[in-house]
Amino acid sequence: MIRYPGVINVDTTLSRLFQMTEHLQLEARAEAFNVVNHTNFTSYSGAYGGLVASLSSGTFGQITSAGDPRIWQFALKMHF
Repeated sequence: MIRYPGVINVDTTLSRLFQMTEHLQLEARAEAFNVVNHTNFTSYSGAYGGLVASLSSGTFGQITSAGDPRIWQFALKMHF
């Protein structure tokens, strides 16, 4: 049996629509992925993620990769 540390992932979005004219709107949007910035050691790349499961490896049983850190992105969109 292989046990991993827990995975915590919180994604959030904040958006606002501004009415510019009768037919023109501006949307402001902010998105954040992994808001709590928790290190997730499972990278979902294969059966065991980043875990080295080969008995002959010098790094057997070690987790050698992690998921993405906190990522922010901002956007403006014009609706017409």
